[in-house]
Amino acid sequence: MKAVISVIVPVYNVASYLPECLDSILSQDYERLDVILIDDGSTDASGSLCDDYARRDSRVRVIHQKNAGAAAAKNAGLRAARGEYLCFADSDDYLEPGAYSYMVSLLQEYDADIVRCAFRSVFRSHAELHLTEQSRCVTDGKAFLTQFITDWTCGLLWNKLYKRSLFAGVFFEEGHRIDDDYFTYQGVMNASRVVCDPGIVYNYRQRASSVMRSPAAKAQIALDRVDFMAKRRQKVVQRFPELRREFDLGFVEALIYLPDCPDNTVQSIRLIKKYIRDYFLQRGNTFPPGYLLKGLLLTYTASTKKLLEKGEKNRNNGEIDDYFP
Repeated sequence: MKAVISVIVPVYNVASYLPECLDSILSQDYERLDVILIDDGSTDASGSLCDDYARRDSRVRVIHQKNAGAAAAKNAGLRAARGEYLCFADSDDYLEPGAYSYMVSLLQEYDADIVRCAFRSVFRSHAELHLTEQSRCVTDGKAFLTQFITDWTCGLLWNKLYKRSLFAGVFFEEGHRIDDDYFTYQGVMNASRVVCDPGIVYNYRQRASSVMRSPAAKAQIALDRVDFMAKRRQKVVQRFPELRREFDLGFVEALIYLPDCPDNTVQSIRLIKKYIRDYFLQRGNTFPPGYLLKGLLLTYTASTKKLLEKGEKNRNNGEIDDYFP
């Protein structure tokens, strides 16, 4: 008998897009699904739509809770999950046909713990393909972990299929706007084998009204960027001391380029400078080579105003008309 995939879908005020998302999941040719919808206090018709789908399909379960944020919703899904395999979907996105059967076949063929595939960013008039690998490759979990330093798609939740056992006792850290990056690598640390494949499995809808695009969210994201990198480095080095140099230097490089992000605030710049200072005060850290040392010193000594102005120059508002509402 085929293994069950638990699909965790946090839902908040997405009534316009939720049917396409759920139809793309429930119409998969891999039918052994445990679909968990977490209605995170929606104020539109999303909650009733979840209940409608649960009435029509016995594979769907619904959890209604007071609004507590995406991390809390996904944690509720993790506690309820009962499948051997685990995956996630955002409720305004949608899957490619055959996505689950494709990933399960790779997981089984290579006796792997995780499969990572390609995805599209979908705009109103076009789509952009995110293809990390040109051909299939198989690596161990520790080697894949080092890719997190330079490849932002490694931290994404929804273009992957996992063995659920990887996340035993692991939950999302609540109170942040960036959820995936605090979570995904902790499962990777427990993985023996990871398959990376160029097959497209997921469509990531770009929305102008996304809660992630609000000014308050962007300010929190600026803080989260620094915070999750620091925590990831700490946990990885504790588990794999042999990776210290790679993660130390990757963190140092991040402290240099993060001030260039356009959504920084006074608080996030102060946090970056604090981590630069703390890095040199902590024993055992890798001493950075000259070019990185120079970058750290320039960042640390520059005024907050100057760094904020530099980041603002990099702002690219894009064509907002090409985003979904």
